[in-house]
Amino acid sequence: MKIVVVATSLMMMSATGAAAKDWSRFRGPNGTGAIAGPPVPLEWSSEKNLKWRTALPGKGASSPVVAGDRVYLTSYTGYGIVPGSPGRPEDLVRHVLAFDRATGREIWRASIASTAEEDRYQGFITQHGYASSTPAADDQHVYALLGKSGLFAFDREGKQVWRIDLGQKSDPARWGDGSSPILVGDLVVVDAGILGNQLVGIDKKTGKRVWALEDPGFTNSWSTPTPLRLGDRTQVLFHVPHKVMGIDPHDGKLLWSATSPLDDATCGSIVTKDGNAYLMGSRAGHAMAVRCDGSGDVSTTHTLWKKRMRSGICTPLVVGGNMYWGTNGVFRAVRLASGDEIYKHRLPRLGGPTGGFPNADYSSPIAVGDKIIQFTRNGESYVIKAGDAFDLVAHNPAFSDDDSAFSATPAVSDGELFVRSERFLYCISSN
Repeated sequence: MKIVVVATSLMMMSATGAAAKDWSRFRGPNGTGAIAGPPVPLEWSSEKNLKWRTALPGKGASSPVVAGDRVYLTSYTGYGIVPGSPGRPEDLVRHVLAFDRATGREIWRASIASTAEEDRYQGFITQHGYASSTPAADDQHVYALLGKSGLFAFDREGKQVWRIDLGQKSDPARWGDGSSPILVGDLVVVDAGILGNQLVGIDKKTGKRVWALEDPGFTNSWSTPTPLRLGDRTQVLFHVPHKVMGIDPHDGKLLWSATSPLDDATCGSIVTKDGNAYLMGSRAGHAMAVRCDGSGDVSTTHTLWKKRMRSGICTPLVVGGNMYWGTNGVFRAVRLASGDEIYKHRLPRLGGPTGGFPNADYSSPIAVGDKIIQFTRNGESYVIKAGDAFDLVAHNPAFSDDDSAFSATPAVSDGELFVRSERFLYCISSN
């Protein structure tokens, strides 16, 4: 493992410059996936509580984010659109899109042609495509990771401010990239394990690399880093197969690490509660909990529990003392303190398919108050009340005239729900 430090003079703050009501990154404020309110509608369809729907210029699995009066999103065109006839990789174009949150009108579009040899449209990459990384935004800029074309910063009017190359590598199976950038103080922090076997911190104003934690073992990781404020210290949590780590965002130094049972892949992000980290994933289905207040190798001293848990692509959600997630059409809950199962419940279906590859559910659950929102890949959605028993509050049908995949995690802002499919961006609101 190697740490490359370019500069260490940046001031670190907990705020990102985004307003409190913003959902400015993957899974919202600090990556928790949860906000207190105001409430969003419990029921929606093409005829009910749909404020607007906007057609997208191309496919994608990235999630929408909200900053001020804008909704940002990415998509792609030119290659990998039609299964069985993908076209030419050199024709791939990725788009960063800005929409007016009140009307859904497209405000601007920045289109970036592929500049590198992309992973071929085959195997697992056909499930998510080439726009799987969710942007991050503050009140001045939006930051988007566009695969091997690099990390880009655009201002609110769509002008490119800077670009940095984060690597031209691929995971061994060539499944494409998917981790999303986050803002930590004045840095953009990116899991570039797939692209460059590194976790990097980049000055958000200049696009200059501040530090990089490099290791050949940093691959097969599609998870988004998680910030954690513990005492007077901010750290960034990051995991790869066999290892979970706490990183100092000032200089990229390793604060602590622990052996992880996730042995082949990390897709879901780490979630936290009361200074503890919880992670799950891998094909075999593993999970663990670890305290984050240690230093050095804390495998034997700070590991709280390890369990076998069936999970998939999504990031779990913490509400109260429980952790919730949905995968392959089954919704699950476990106790944070022990990892013991509380329940698992097969979600009812109005249509299909959902669950089971090649239709595995990607979307992560989010919560508004004690109401959990879970989308499945076929577009059906569920509102579930948090608690020790499965309590289905609402089961909403897929939107009409949209049979594309719903892989993105919804965004919530000021009582409105923003949902993305491969074809459309939706705003659900009772206003």
